[in-house]
Amino acid sequence: MLQKCLLALTGLLLASAAHASDIDYMRAEFSVMLNGDATRGVNTLTIDRNREQYHVHFSLRHWLLDVDQKASFTWNDCTARPDTFSYKAKALGVTREERLVFDQSTGMVLYQDKDGDKLLAAEGGVFDPVSFFFEARCDLMAGKEAFDYKVVRDGEIKKTPFKVVGTQALKTGVGTLDTLIVERDRGNSKRKTRFWVAPELDYLLVQISHEENSQLAVTATLSKLDHRMAQAD
Repeated sequence: MLQKCLLALTGLLLASAAHASDIDYMRAEFSVMLNGDATRGVNTLTIDRNREQYHVHFSLRHWLLDVDQKASFTWNDCTARPDTFSYKAKALGVTREERLVFDQSTGMVLYQDKDGDKLLAAEGGVFDPVSFFFEARCDLMAGKEAFDYKVVRDGEIKKTPFKVVGTQALKTGVGTLDTLIVERDRGNSKRKTRFWVAPELDYLLVQISHEENSQLAVTATLSKLDHRMAQAD
């Protein structure tokens, strides 16, 4: 169960480039709390840009779980077009791997895991678990308070809705920041996922929390940040 919680965090930690000023480079580190207690581990996020192409890499090194997650996509005028996505997770000696390959010309997505290959029809456009957060950030900057995207998860295309639920002055490793609180709308589920976005830091994601049940909660908070924004045209 802890593995599923931390894997959920890896996807949600990757909200990035913006409509007004895109990111050229970013390297961030996050501290992780498990049930209110600090955990040991190295958790890094890097973003590199080459013109319209983005490469995102998240690495989590924890004594219970290692995760390596990568995504590549093109970005233009607040529109993300995914190219590839992959992750590898190892927990308690068990390894799980998945890969997505997007063919924008045919509108198909190739999903690969240990059980083999599966083709998915991406009618109307779909996202990997990273690229849709770039568009979500644009929606937040535009003042939207509710939005949803079609995301490929576990070999299926799933609708993923979010809503703004409040504001908070949040303490982080780079200071106290005024943030927007965004929650994944899970209907009546007791599971709860929230993330905190800082407008003063170009709408970067600075904290994410996931409550799986009353016994299991994980929170990741920004501790270090080095980033460079593109110059506005």
